[in-house]
Amino acid sequence: MGIFDKLFGKKKKGALGTESLSKEASNYISEALNIIESQVVIKSIEYRVVLGAGSEGKLMDAARKFEEAFQLHPKNLLLHYAYASCLHLALQNKSAEDEMRKCAETHPDFIFAKLALEGWKKWASMFTLPPWGIKTKTVHPSLSHDIKTFVMFPVIDGIVPRATLFLRDAQGAFQNLHALQSARITLASVISPVKDPQVVGIYAKIYDDPNNPYEAEYLSVPFLPRGDKIRATYEYLCIQEDIDFGIIDRNDRILVNKRLPISPNMQTTNDKIFKMLETSDGIEISSSQLKNAVMNHQQKFALSDVRY
Repeated sequence: MGIFDKLFGKKKKGALGTESLSKEASNYISEALNIIESQVVIKSIEYRVVLGAGSEGKLMDAARKFEEAFQLHPKNLLLHYAYASCLHLALQNKSAEDEMRKCAETHPDFIFAKLALEGWKKWASMFTLPPWGIKTKTVHPSLSHDIKTFVMFPVIDGIVPRATLFLRDAQGAFQNLHALQSARITLASVISPVKDPQVVGIYAKIYDDPNNPYEAEYLSVPFLPRGDKIRATYEYLCIQEDIDFGIIDRNDRILVNKRLPISPNMQTTNDKIFKMLETSDGIEISSSQLKNAVMNHQQKFALSDVRY
C-alpha cells in the first residue's frame, strides 16, 4: 500500500476533490483559471511574471471565484487548496496562510496543504506552474525553454499539481512514430548509493524497439529546503498513483503524451523517498555540488543496475 492509499484509503478520490462538481462550480473554476492565465506569464520553470496582484487586482477576482466554488462544495479539499493558492498568488500572504492552515487543520491527512505550510517561506502558489495534462496538445513556452533532455518538472493539470516526466527527442532518435506511440514504457525510482548530498534517480525504458529499448536517466537531489520547487516535485511524485510522460521533438511537436501507472516496485521506493523527505529539513545545494554528486552516482551505478 502506497502513501497515497495510506492517506486517503477508499475515500481518496473524494478526499482529493475529484467528485463531480456542479455546473455552477465548474464555471467558477473555469473563469478563475482564465483570469490566472491572463495574469501569470511563465517564462521558465524558475521565472514568471505575475500581474494583477494586490487586494484590488484581477487575481483577487479569481480567488473569489474559487471561494464561491468551494462554498458550493465545502468538502472538496482541492478547491480549498486552490482558493488559498490563489490568495497567495495575489500576494494576500496572511489570508492565504490562514486559509491553508484551516485546510490542513480541518483535514490533517490532506498532504498538499501540509506540505505547503511546512515550506511556506519558500512555497510558491501552484498557479505559477506550467499547464500539462493527458489532454494537452501543445507545449507551453516555459516547458519548451527548459526541456533539454530527460527531466521531471512540476506542472498543473486543472487545479491539481503533479510531477511529470518529459523527454526531448532533439536528435530524432524515434523514427517510427507508430511504434513509439504504442510502445511499452517502464519507470523506476532509485535511491542512489551516493549520499551527502543524497542523489535520487528516475529511470525510463521505452520499448519502441523491443530488441533495443531506449533508456533515459534523470538525476537530482530532492533533499532541499522545504518549499523548494525541486523538492516539491518529488513530494508530488511520491503521492501520485500515476505520472504523465511526454516526449517532444526539437520543434515542440508532442510525439507521446501518456499517463502511466506507477508500478508497485517504484511506489515502494517512492514511499521510502517520501519518508526521507518527511524527516529532512533539507539543505541548500550548489550547482557544483549537484554536478559532482551526479558524476559520482554515474560512476557507481549503471543503467543495467536499475530494477523496473
